[in-house]
Amino acid sequence: MAPAPPLRQSYFYLVLTAEQVKLFYAGDKARVQVTDTAGKTLNIPWSALVPFVTPLGVRGNFVIRYDAAGKLSDLRLSLIHI
Repeated sequence: MAPAPPLRQSYFYLVLTAEQVKLFYAGDKARVQVTDTAGKTLNIPWSALVPFVTPLGVRGNFVIRYDAAGKLSDLRLSLIHI
């Protein structure tokens, strides 16, 4: 069995206000579009960001890992300041 290809990763900074977050919870939006530090546009499913919602919204430096087909593998807050 061949080993799985390595996961790709991107870093991005995101700020969504509490008002913007309400649009996602209301079902008006399902994906968040961000630009990573290399200039690549990423479309992230809202469900992946829900764990990071606070009363103020979503804010932070993130790292996303995905496979060669672009399927999300992991999203987490990054300790690296962007």
